[in-house]
Amino acid sequence: MDIKREGENEQATPAGGEMTPRSDSGTPQTSPKGTDDIAGTRKYSGLSTLEEDEFINTNVILQPRVEEEARGYFHWEIDNWTQLPDRVISKTFSVGGYDWDILLFPRGNQAAEKVSLYVEAKPREAVDGWHVCATFGLAMSNTEDPSTFKHSLTHHRFTAEEADWGFTQFAELRDVMTVPDSESRPLLERGQVRISAFLRVVKDPLGVLWHNFHNYSSRKHTGYVGLRNQGATCYMNSLLQSLYFTTEFRNAVYQIPTESDDPKKSVALALQRVFYNLQGSDDPVDTTELTKSFGWDSLESFMQHDVQEFNRVLQDNLETKMKGTVVDGAVARLFEGKMKSYIRCVDVEYESSRVENYYDISLNVKGCATLRDSFANYCEVETLDGENKYQAEGFGLQAARKGVIFESFPPVLQLQLKRFEYDFQRDAMVKINDRHEFPPTIDLGDFLSEDADRSQPWTYVLHGVLVHSGDLHSGHYFGLLRPTIEDVWYRFDDDRVVPVAPGEVFEEYYGGDLAVPGARGRPAVKRFTNAYMLVYIREALRDNVLGGEAPVPAHLLRRVQEDRAEEERRQREREELATTVPVKVVSDVQFSRHQAFDLSYFDQRQPADNALFVERLPRDMPLRAFIAHYAARTGQALDSFRLWIMVGRVNKTVRCEAPLVGATMDLTLAQVLENRMPRWTELRLYCEPRSATAPADFLENKPPARLSMVHAKFFDTAAYQMRGVGSLYVQADHHVRDIIPELRALAGLPPQTPITLYEEVKPSLVEEMNTALTFQSAEIQSGDIICFQITDADAMRVPAFFDEVQHRISVRFVPRTPRSDEEYGSTGSTPEPAPLVLTASSKTPYDQVAQWLAERVDMHDPLKLRFYTVSPTGQPRQAVRRTPTAALADMLPNAMFIQPALNSDGLQEFTVMYERLEVDIVQIESMRSIRVTYVGRTMRDETVLDVLVPKTGSVKALMEATYAKIDQLVRVQRGADAQPFSLRYYEVGCHRITRILTGDELMSEICTTGLTEVVAELCTSDTLSNEAMDTDSSRNVEVFHFYRGLTHAHSLPFMFAIRPNEVWSDTWERLQRKLGMSEMELKNLGVVCGKQGMLHLQQCRVIQGSVSDRTESPAMDQTRASNTPPVDADTDVSHASAMSSDNNSANGVTECDMCLWDILQQMNTKDNGAIPEIAVADFIALHHVDRSSRHRNLHHERAIRILN
Repeated sequence: MDIKREGENEQATPAGGEMTPRSDSGTPQTSPKGTDDIAGTRKYSGLSTLEEDEFINTNVILQPRVEEEARGYFHWEIDNWTQLPDRVISKTFSVGGYDWDILLFPRGNQAAEKVSLYVEAKPREAVDGWHVCATFGLAMSNTEDPSTFKHSLTHHRFTAEEADWGFTQFAELRDVMTVPDSESRPLLERGQVRISAFLRVVKDPLGVLWHNFHNYSSRKHTGYVGLRNQGATCYMNSLLQSLYFTTEFRNAVYQIPTESDDPKKSVALALQRVFYNLQGSDDPVDTTELTKSFGWDSLESFMQHDVQEFNRVLQDNLETKMKGTVVDGAVARLFEGKMKSYIRCVDVEYESSRVENYYDISLNVKGCATLRDSFANYCEVETLDGENKYQAEGFGLQAARKGVIFESFPPVLQLQLKRFEYDFQRDAMVKINDRHEFPPTIDLGDFLSEDADRSQPWTYVLHGVLVHSGDLHSGHYFGLLRPTIEDVWYRFDDDRVVPVAPGEVFEEYYGGDLAVPGARGRPAVKRFTNAYMLVYIREALRDNVLGGEAPVPAHLLRRVQEDRAEEERRQREREELATTVPVKVVSDVQFSRHQAFDLSYFDQRQPADNALFVERLPRDMPLRAFIAHYAARTGQALDSFRLWIMVGRVNKTVRCEAPLVGATMDLTLAQVLENRMPRWTELRLYCEPRSATAPADFLENKPPARLSMVHAKFFDTAAYQMRGVGSLYVQADHHVRDIIPELRALAGLPPQTPITLYEEVKPSLVEEMNTALTFQSAEIQSGDIICFQITDADAMRVPAFFDEVQHRISVRFVPRTPRSDEEYGSTGSTPEPAPLVLTASSKTPYDQVAQWLAERVDMHDPLKLRFYTVSPTGQPRQAVRRTPTAALADMLPNAMFIQPALNSDGLQEFTVMYERLEVDIVQIESMRSIRVTYVGRTMRDETVLDVLVPKTGSVKALMEATYAKIDQLVRVQRGADAQPFSLRYYEVGCHRITRILTGDELMSEICTTGLTEVVAELCTSDTLSNEAMDTDSSRNVEVFHFYRGLTHAHSLPFMFAIRPNEVWSDTWERLQRKLGMSEMELKNLGVVCGKQGMLHLQQCRVIQGSVSDRTESPAMDQTRASNTPPVDADTDVSHASAMSSDNNSANGVTECDMCLWDILQQMNTKDNGAIPEIAVADFIALHHVDRSSRHRNLHHERAIRILN
């Protein structure tokens, strides 16, 4: 059944149209854009509108897979067209059990000079959620010549919300009244016309045919809910739905112990919550917690990932979490199968094989018409004969067969169809849209080995199809799933779930060419929507895999209930925000303790021990009621104070404007705020206490016009403290000097004490006042603040104090973790000292800060302290340079990148790191810091050092300084009797050795970019020193790690000595010791060798095999270079072994006799005639092959990004 997404049914077919709302109902309608030969045109043919059945069969065509339920027609004869009103309704007629009528707008519906026609459906009974689907045509014909007609066709899902549908621009009014030629007749003749409706009511077995999905509830219609798309997480949503319906997997996930886990860091807990919400939620489920548990940020959620890699990473994470629990091994029991790779000799009884586990199978699409063809291609046997014979141990060269056979298939079989492949001609990845058929059931017994258990049939039933729609660079994923044993399918498309017919699951998503009616001779159109992943379940085990339900863990229920309660609380808060207003009141109590500008702070900067009165109150609360409420809360009498409204001035100050008295008392809090400060979200007030000299009308009237209330602050220079001392009233025509006695009394100063007055103009401007001026001349008004201090030429002045306060911050000084500890997790035995806190102005000079810190960390020379700015993640960013103008502000991070927190005193809090130096920073300015990585006996033994050397001179100075540091490190670890050692030095760039350092190089030549570093490697028996690079008895090669290709190197490379006449097993044993890797890691290690300059794996020689013991040591590649099979990003290098012999094999040299020295010498002499005279001519490259991804086409960069 054709199920369309929202908006797809808005085009009239086949005439096509544009959607315009009807004026009377607002329902969108379809109107033809023009005329064509199929519909919406005038017809002059033998067909008549009165030949109803033939007309319906010819013109009212059903869409594919749509079945007719009933058909009918209705003719409406109009005799007086010119006298019709603007809107006319026909008589009611019945088709398919529904009543219908025709709506006519003879002069157009929101379309001038047009004829608009619609069909309207009317249910006979008012049933909630009723609908009827119909394909219909509307026609206008001449009443005397019904073969002259004009018609249009469309289809629609009629509902209570969209009960009428049709054509706003059915025809031009002039076309209805005129004729195109002399031989024809007009449709409208003598005011008469016939309007006909031809309806075909169609079946809607799934209930969603032509649904617009407005107000659609997936839970109500299907019993299931979808997952929200975070931007590009549709691939994840389709896979999660598939895993959710695998009941045995869901039950195992529920049993993972996660009581103490954080859902934003625990994948298992986040997945449990997703599964629980899919069970019980009525709305689409959010997956943000799950993506955050993978370490993704919001940007990562908008990046398309691969379904296969995400599935693998998810299962690996769950398996790790399940270890040691009751569900240990549950993932493997459901998804793990076994396959055997073999080479079997034809003429002798010899077989070399290896059995591997897999979690999914990647099958070719290209060249395979069906799924069975893909399995046959996967298990195809290759014959090794002629020059490509196999070297069988003990039998020499033998003809053999090479292939893969399955030992078992898992209960849940996940098949990845290789829709994306590398096109060598285009040199790019492309999507394969070829037709590939997959059956509802498949018997896989033919692809099992003879030894496989066949006690139960290996028949698998399709239960999931994950579909990709689009191309390589963009697209959309959705899932077609069969949740139960019943043959009922649903489409899970992010947050929407709709039922689909079983037939749609197959034919629609095989891929291949799209059949287009009437497209003869045109190029075939490829389907870009096709199956990408298939999920089959073994029929004999379906009841176990899909049946049963485990109880939801109690801790999960508790957490979900707590989250819901928290969400309800937040909802109440949001509702409260809309109906309440914050009210903040400052009184003289807070004013007296305020140390900064204005009367107080009204934000987080206000210290906790000097808190204001703050309450959120109803917006419609009368001011009179609030005053009573405030008096009761503060324990004051109603007649002992009055409130002033505070406003924001243009100079960025907050000051009192006018007392709230008289008629203002009848206003609500919201009205008070909107009248004075409509842009503010909070009401700010000042509480003025009633003094003994207050007038009798203190509570009823405002002060006279020329009387202003000002606030006074006293700066105590001895105590280094500013305090508010109260308020006073001043006359506009009085002089400023007139209030000096009153100010002395407020501050408790002797009568003759000289004082200096200042006005707080704005935060960055505090001016000394001219006491000879009047208050009017000084522009003093109500709400202004006057500061004063005892006159003293040597004391700090008020402006300087305010400048210091404005820039006052709190800085935590913490020691920087040594680089080796910081990057490699060494905790050390020395406990981390407590941070030192400095409260000072950000303008404090650098030397003063260094001196303060040096005194507290027992440093005699403050110049041996170096400071670092700190990133938002808490890591040191860059060293702070000491300059003559450097200050504390230079040690702080850029305000663009960090929002500092506030401490309990309301000060901004920053962190600065410091480091103790062996030399002072003046000397450091002439030196350069080089990052050197010291490698000990194994590659696990890494220490990162910062070595200071002169900027000029040779690298020999760097070597000497590095040796001294490492010698000190070794003596600390091994004691004073540590033996002397030698080091070799080389420069590394992009994880490859760029050159060997001899000491003669200039310092300006090394580490010129941030991608290079110096490595100091301990010389052992496996590594030659600089003085003995290449000799007749041994030779150095480079060893590096890679993934995908040689150009994708990673980790730290190193030098390794190879020796003549040393068999590979002995070489590998030495290399194993140097790597320091576990046996499990070595088991999955592929090895290739080559010479410098090789960029492609095809050019290299491949070394294969396991290294669990000497008897299973890997064998050397014995093929000629021209016969070496290509190795690409998807090739398992441990599998790409040689299958034929070269000259050595022909001469009877066995695998165990081969040595790396000989092979590298052959490669160099064959191409160059002699071994090159360069420092490192050859290399060994190590490829880490994951046990479950050897046969998959993984995008390794994405996998690494997810893992990190």
